[in-house]
Amino acid sequence: MGYFMTILFTAIVYVRPQEFWDFLIGVPLLDWISGIAIAFVFLEGQFTKEKFNRSPTNKILVIFWIWLCLTWIGNGWLGGVTFTFKKFGKVVVLYFLIVLTIDNLKKLRTYIWVLVGLSTFLSIDAIVMFYTGVSITGQVAFTRLEGEEIVAQARGIGIFADPNDLALHVVPMIAFLVPAFHKGAMSRTMWSGIIFVIPLITGVVFTRSRGGILAMATVAWVYLRHRVGLTFSIVGLVMLFGLLMAIPRFESVSATEGTGRTRLDHWAFGLDLLKNNPVFGVAYSAFTDQGYKQTAHNSFVLVVAEAGVIGGILWISLFYSTFRQLRLFRGLDRAPPWLEPMTNAYEAAILGWLVGAFFLSQTYGFFSYILMALVVATMNIMANEGIDVAMSWTKVQVRNSVIFTVGGIIFMSLMVRILWQLGG
Repeated sequence: MGYFMTILFTAIVYVRPQEFWDFLIGVPLLDWISGIAIAFVFLEGQFTKEKFNRSPTNKILVIFWIWLCLTWIGNGWLGGVTFTFKKFGKVVVLYFLIVLTIDNLKKLRTYIWVLVGLSTFLSIDAIVMFYTGVSITGQVAFTRLEGEEIVAQARGIGIFADPNDLALHVVPMIAFLVPAFHKGAMSRTMWSGIIFVIPLITGVVFTRSRGGILAMATVAWVYLRHRVGLTFSIVGLVMLFGLLMAIPRFESVSATEGTGRTRLDHWAFGLDLLKNNPVFGVAYSAFTDQGYKQTAHNSFVLVVAEAGVIGGILWISLFYSTFRQLRLFRGLDRAPPWLEPMTNAYEAAILGWLVGAFFLSQTYGFFSYILMALVVATMNIMANEGIDVAMSWTKVQVRNSVIFTVGGIIFMSLMVRILWQLGG
């Protein structure tokens, strides 16, 4: 039952019926689902010390959650602790539901297929919107003026109402559908992947999201790297970019004009917030409370601006731990045949998400934590099959996370400064 509640929780996050439910019943739907799911997890004995200690990602996420709450204390508002605990707590609950309830390959595959199904619905909805102007769910296409041309962008529903957010959530699922990754990891044949990957790619293209297109190119590059090697994958990526230039909006990418210039403003403002509040930041979800109407439009800038350097280190540590786990999978001697293609799909999905999130404020969104949880759940599956995959977290990893975070701040600062100079 805990596993069923995990799937239900995920579906609600995607289709967002809770707004109507909350208005009609007066009780927050996700809060109820969270409580019921947690109860089933404990009643079924699915929470164990071994599962929690197996991956450092579990502990880092809990510490990150606590630190986000503390950022409000550092900014003098105790009420923000409750707000943060509840809001980001839903992300933490879904993460641990996945980690604790997915304990065999069948459940893992089923859950990923649920994500594929939800992404397919969103993509088909976007395709219908692109051709008719109105989606199946009644949403109207997003339009913007590019020069003298009006460009239509398909978008989704709820949290996917922005074309960029829709693309960011669809692209990672493509990694589980491309032939060599799909066959073996998700199915015995590649054809089921091909059938589903077509609408997903089409939906992303019709969003005309530049970040989404770059993220999709990243997934393609990872796929090619594993199939034909590094050199030929780079050649393939260059050819792919040639094709992408034919997509409206993509050929006009500029760091110093239009939305590119605006993003530089957002990033510069976020870095200034970090400079003024290096320890606690301005507090979780408070970026736009500083007299600035827009959010950071960069997930890394957002976390360091709102949670300070420590928050940035913890966020980077989550991804660092996840990639260390993927590396661990590749070094197993008795690994089952499905693990290698699944590991490749995880790598492509997470890297694709990171590229897309470079242009969006998705630091606290559900999807990256879903991917992390799937990796940890795979560790638990391996342990159930008698393969020890426990991973340590030492001072070396802490040091590396600090280096990556500080390096990221320096990189973003230099990039903003250089691009501003180039733009005059």
